[in-house]
Amino acid sequence: MPTTFNVISLGVQAIIDPTEGNDVAENASALVGQTFGGWGNALAGRIQTFSPGPNASTWSKDGNTYYDQNDTAAETFRINGGPTQGFDASVIYNATLTYLDGTTATITAVVFQDTAGRTYLAPELDANADQAALNAKPILSLRLDSLVSNTYAGMTANRQAFNAVTCYVTGTRIATPDGLRAAEQLAVGDQVLTQDRGAQVLRWVGRSTHAVTEALAPIRIAAGALGRGLPTRDLLVSPQHRMLLRSRIAARMTGHAEVFVPAKKLLGLPGVTREAALGEVTYVHFMCDHHEIVFAEGAPSETLLPAPQALAALGGEAVEELQALFPELLQKGLQPARPIPLGRIQRRLVERHAQNLRTPLFAA
Repeated sequence: MPTTFNVISLGVQAIIDPTEGNDVAENASALVGQTFGGWGNALAGRIQTFSPGPNASTWSKDGNTYYDQNDTAAETFRINGGPTQGFDASVIYNATLTYLDGTTATITAVVFQDTAGRTYLAPELDANADQAALNAKPILSLRLDSLVSNTYAGMTANRQAFNAVTCYVTGTRIATPDGLRAAEQLAVGDQVLTQDRGAQVLRWVGRSTHAVTEALAPIRIAAGALGRGLPTRDLLVSPQHRMLLRSRIAARMTGHAEVFVPAKKLLGLPGVTREAALGEVTYVHFMCDHHEIVFAEGAPSETLLPAPQALAALGGEAVEELQALFPELLQKGLQPARPIPLGRIQRRLVERHAQNLRTPLFAA
């Protein structure tokens, strides 16, 4: 499990651990009953990257595998690579998640603070039911219902990761009017070739680096695995990144000749594997005025579709920038360039292709 992982900002709150030198967060009950996030300020847009502070003063300085709760000389961490923040305390609450679709889930939430009261929701230690709930859907809000305990040695430094990133691995070649260009070389104002509208200008480009866990390991689509020699060489994308499928099976099952399916749904098909050997991975995201079909290593796939789950992976600063650039689009939502079948239909679609290996995923 990584020591760099995503957390959700809950803002600046009352200090829950006013007295140092012990394992007790004396004021933890002050947060009970509070709700964090809501419409216009969904937690899905407040995911940030947590990483250890400088080597001289991180959690590992005393040989522990956790950030100390009783440490008068605070151990440090960074948020989004910013200045160091001193770890103060972590507490576990019984909590209720509300998703953007209105459904809810109950979890035991790990909440921690720095010494200034900046408060965060941490991911779980293990891939348990609580972590599954955190990853299930875009989160609207979190309500802290009751205190489980306020006495802990600290917060374990190796934790799970959220898995909602939708983008290309650096080095992926994207088709442009001037030829193939590596995704990380693209900038705002550059043009990419699209299937529906020809050359289109990039309006936003972002990058994010993540420790590779099972949830965030890229999906490798081997050269030719989609059919018709596509992709032209091995393609690495994030698990949630959608590839365009065109086949007779898709047309029969969905009524649409072309549909989008997340790369991770293709696992198990010949030539599609999870690339877990990397220590970390840098993903590149880009967006045009419309959701577009672009060509990555020749294979048709998508630009960023700013749905809540995709926004959740980008973090607060990226969402603020997109809000400034695309206020109407983010409020109304972009229309997908092609239909996106429901998850159960995606599974059946891939299963049918697995049973009919001579039917290419992308046909003429």
